[in-house]
Amino acid sequence: MDFLGYGIPLGRYFGINVRLHFTLLIYAYLRATSFPNLGWGLAFVAGLYLCILLHEFGHALAARWCDGEANDILLWPLGGLAFVRPAFNPTAHLITTVAGPFVTLVLWLAFSALSRVLSGMSHVPWMVQVYVNSLSGLNLWLLLFNLIPAFPMDGGRILRDVIWHWMSAEKATAIAVWVSRVIAVLGALFAIYRQDWWLLVFPLFIMSQCAQEQRVVAFEAGGTYQFSVRERLQRGRRQRTFRGAVRDRTHADAATAFHRCATCGVTELADRTTEFRVCPDCSNGQEYCRAHLETHPHV
Repeated sequence: MDFLGYGIPLGRYFGINVRLHFTLLIYAYLRATSFPNLGWGLAFVAGLYLCILLHEFGHALAARWCDGEANDILLWPLGGLAFVRPAFNPTAHLITTVAGPFVTLVLWLAFSALSRVLSGMSHVPWMVQVYVNSLSGLNLWLLLFNLIPAFPMDGGRILRDVIWHWMSAEKATAIAVWVSRVIAVLGALFAIYRQDWWLLVFPLFIMSQCAQEQRVVAFEAGGTYQFSVRERLQRGRRQRTFRGAVRDRTHADAATAFHRCATCGVTELADRTTEFRVCPDCSNGQEYCRAHLETHPHV
C-alpha cells in the first residue's frame, strides 16, 4: 500500500495534477483550532499551503523546462511533494531544485514589500497588515528551512547537485547522504535535550529519505543526458520564432479572402453572412454571390 499514492484531487494546472493528502485535513483542523480565532487559523493554514504549492510548482515547471517530467504535486502535513524527474544531468537537477526556493524567495520579498506599503496606509484593517506580515515571515522561515543541507530538503539536493558536477551522481549522493545523517543525528540530540518528542519526526524522516534518495539515483544512473542551458535557451528562441511565424501566417490567412464574386468582386471579408456558389455552367468554376449567381453571363 502506497501511503503517498492517495489524495484528494484539487484539479489539474499547467498539465500537473494537484492532490491533497487526507492527513493534511486532520493537520489543518488541529493547526487552525490552535489559534484563538478559527477564521484566522484557517486563513493562516490556507496561506501556508498556497505558498508551499507555488514552491512545488517552481520545481515542477523547472523540471519540464529541463527536458524532464512533472505530472503530480501532493500536499501533506510535512509540506509538499513535487513528483518530478528532470533530465539525468547535474545542471538540470540543480535548476529544478533551486527553482523551488527561488519562488519562496520571491514570495518573501513580495510580501515584505507589501507589508511595508500597507504599514503606511491608515485605512487598511490591522488584521490585513498582520496577515501579510505573517506570510512574509512564514516564507522566510520556509526558505531557511528548505536550505538546510539535508535530504529531503532542497538544501540537501542542492549540495548533491553542485558536487555532482565534479564526480559521479552516486558518489555525490553518498556525500550528501552522509551530511544529511550527521544533521539528523544532531537534530535528534537537540530534540532529546529539549524533550520535544515531536521534533524527532524530522530526523527520522531525514534518515528514511536518505535511503530513498540513494535507491532513486542508483536506478537512474544507468543513463546520461547531455543537458545544456545554452542549447535549451536557443531551443526556446527557435520555438518562439516558429510560433510567431505560425501566428503571423494565421493572421495573414484570416486577412485574405477565400471567396470572391466574379461579377462584383465582393468577398466574405466585407460581410461574413454573404453566401457564395460555384456556377456549374461556367467553364472555369467561377464563384458568385447570391445576387449574381442567376444573372451573370456564363463564361
